[in-house]
Amino acid sequence: MRLVKPSAAIALGLLVATACTTHPIGSRTSPSPSSLPIPTAVVTLPVVSPAPVAGFNPAQVVQVLGPAVAELIVTQTGGGGGIGSGFVIAHDTAVSFLVTNNHVVANASKVIVLMPDGRHFTATVQGNDPLQDIAVVKVADDSLPLAQFGDSTKLVVGQQVVAIGSPLGNQSTVTAGIISALHRTISTSASGGVPAESLPDVLQTDAAINPGNSGGPLADAAGNVIGVNTATNSAGQGIGYAIPSLIAKRIAQDLIAGRKPGHPYIGVCYQPEDAFLAGGVDVAGYGVLVTAALPGSPAAKAGLKTGDLIEKVDSVELNNGQTLGGAIQTHAPGETVQLTVMRGGSTTTLPLTLGDRSSASTAASCPAP
Repeated sequence: MRLVKPSAAIALGLLVATACTTHPIGSRTSPSPSSLPIPTAVVTLPVVSPAPVAGFNPAQVVQVLGPAVAELIVTQTGGGGGIGSGFVIAHDTAVSFLVTNNHVVANASKVIVLMPDGRHFTATVQGNDPLQDIAVVKVADDSLPLAQFGDSTKLVVGQQVVAIGSPLGNQSTVTAGIISALHRTISTSASGGVPAESLPDVLQTDAAINPGNSGGPLADAAGNVIGVNTATNSAGQGIGYAIPSLIAKRIAQDLIAGRKPGHPYIGVCYQPEDAFLAGGVDVAGYGVLVTAALPGSPAAKAGLKTGDLIEKVDSVELNNGQTLGGAIQTHAPGETVQLTVMRGGSTTTLPLTLGDRSSASTAASCPAP
């Protein structure tokens, strides 16, 4: 698998990369909308707040969550296929909805959902979101066990977690580890006609994630889903990534309802603090250093300038691993955030109204470092 070499200048369109990764499904296909009919449903997905758990018992996590985790057997248009994972999140009249990764079911001609109890179903793709790598499939049975979303904003580094899925086709495999880091930005390189893809805010874990784990849950000690496993770094060991549960929940709920999910967008090129310090730039303060505001972008309209140091988004400080992408992911396009900016030795506050990444111009790009 090929790795991406991260750029020194980062375009927050939103996107860009500070980590080299590849998706853990043998081969990815170019994302495309499903040609299957997409009836809407009114489903509310609850979120469980963290509660004290006496000790960490992976076996108990599996008892709670395991019955809701499925193996997805995918046949792709034009031949070929692969194995992925998914988990049941909601019921509607005579159907159950499952979350998985978009790259698991993209260009699928057939998706079979195999539950741990041996029941299997031919699924249809309810909707997919290539930008955030989330998809929802549905099956004609409303009795499947449900997984419960936990609150990914309450996670802490070092917290113990469990991953469940079908790595290499081995159904219901369980691995355990910790949250290694929060708010990572990752990207995959374009190859074989597959476009490059970036995720601006993911969890990093050392719980073993392998090909076939894609789309499966990362769970806390209570068995609540706090992430959707999506990628692994093939250049290292014990470096896997998961999409935070609140992002996955927001996207999934839109897809179930037949809505196009929105993606917050700033349109700024920047360097994180470690990158600009390594490059010999020493400025007072902390945060991310603006290298360009793309023409016509929310960043340009807000008045951001080259040389600005963004220290906060609302009250969220951009230090201790907190990224600019992670700070805006809890917001929707059209919302206004307050940026605390260090400029010329003094601090100012700039209101910025977020755009939608999916409708942003693809012509603008960051200058080469």
